[in-house]
Amino acid sequence: MSLSRWWREWRFEQSFRRAVRADLARIGKEYEAKFKRLATGNDFDAAMAEYLAACRLPDLRAETLRSRQLRRRADAAGVGLPREWWEHDEEHDLWFLTPDGRRQAKRQITEERVWSVKQWLQVLTPAVALIAGLAGVVLRRNIIVVFSEPVSGVGVSD
Repeated sequence: MSLSRWWREWRFEQSFRRAVRADLARIGKEYEAKFKRLATGNDFDAAMAEYLAACRLPDLRAETLRSRQLRRRADAAGVGLPREWWEHDEEHDLWFLTPDGRRQAKRQITEERVWSVKQWLQVLTPAVALIAGLAGVVLRRNIIVVFSEPVSGVGVSD
C-alpha cells in the first residue's frame, strides 16, 4: 500500500471513529435524561427500544471499521473473504462481517500465519544447524590447539 493511500485510509478511519464517538456521546446525553424521568417499566422498555434504534448507526459504523481492519489483515495474509461472510445494511449502506464470518476469517488468518512460520522453520533449521555445527568444529579446534601447546613456567619442572 502506498503512503498516500495509507494516509487517506488512516484519515478516513480516524474521522469515522470520531463520528462514532460523537454520535454515541450525543445519544448517551439525550437518553440519559429520558431514563432518569421514567416512572414505570413500560416507559423504560419503550425508551430502551428508542435508545437501541438510535445506537444502531454508530454500532454499524464501528462494526464496519472492525471489518475493514480484518479485511486488510486477510489481504496481507492472502486469505479470501467470501461474500457469504458479509452482511449489508441497506438502510445505511454499510457492509460488515457477520460474527461467524469474523470468526472464520480470524481462524484462517491464524492458520495462514502458522503455515508460513512452519515453512520458514523448515527452510531455516538446516541452515542454523550447519552454522552451529561449523562453529562447534572451529571452537573445538581452537580449544584443542590452545591446550595442546606446552605452557612454560607453570608447574613444569626443568
